[in-house]
Order: sequence, then C-alpha cells, then structure tokens
Amino acid sequence: MGSSDIIWTNHARNRLAQRKFPQDLVYKTLERADKKYPAKNGSEEFLRWFGASKVTVIAKRNEHRQWILLSCWIDPPLPGTVDAKRLDKYKRYQEATGLKKWILGFLRQLGW
Repeated sequence: MGSSDIIWTNHARNRLAQRKFPQDLVYKTLERADKKYPAKNGSEEFLRWFGASKVTVIAKRNEHRQWILLSCWIDPPLPGTVDAKRLDKYKRYQEATGLKKWILGFLRQLGW
C-alpha cells in the first residue's frame, strides 16, 4: 500500500500531530493490522500492537478504492500529549474522594 492509496483528512492529520506518533505506524497498521472490525458509516477500525502500545486507525474506502483516513490514536498515549494529560486528569478524578472529587468534577465542567 503506497501513500497515494491513502487520503488524510484534516482531522486525522491534526490528531496525529497532537498525539505525536510517527506517520509510519499508521501505514504499518493499515498494511498489517492484528485485528480489523467494521466501524460506523461503513468505515473500518484497524488495530496493531507495537510492543506495549496499541495503534488504532479508523479508515473508509472511497469509490477509487483509496483509504480515507478518518482518525488515529495510540494507547497508552505518549507522554506530554493532550491525550496523556486528559488520561491523567481522568485517573486523578477516579482516585479522588469526597470534596476533592467534587472540586475536580466542578473544574472539569468549567473546562480546566
């Protein structure tokens, strides 16, 4: 599969940049997924493990048989990324009790 067989949406490009993982992992996942599932609206979900990290790619074929790349992510998220910070906040909220949990929930609603 060549790069001409893949069309990157702006959303997918932005997510890749935010999540700071190499584009070649997306290509490798599409080429040789460990698992593949049907997803929403005729798209497909591709999963591939690279050591302890799982890369997920959501893509859909167009009428020219090219893959339109809709989104991609890596789990666990890479340190310092938006996803890692979001996961850290979520874990702190889950571990909190009482007043601290209430305050964290309130701050989350404010967008902090």
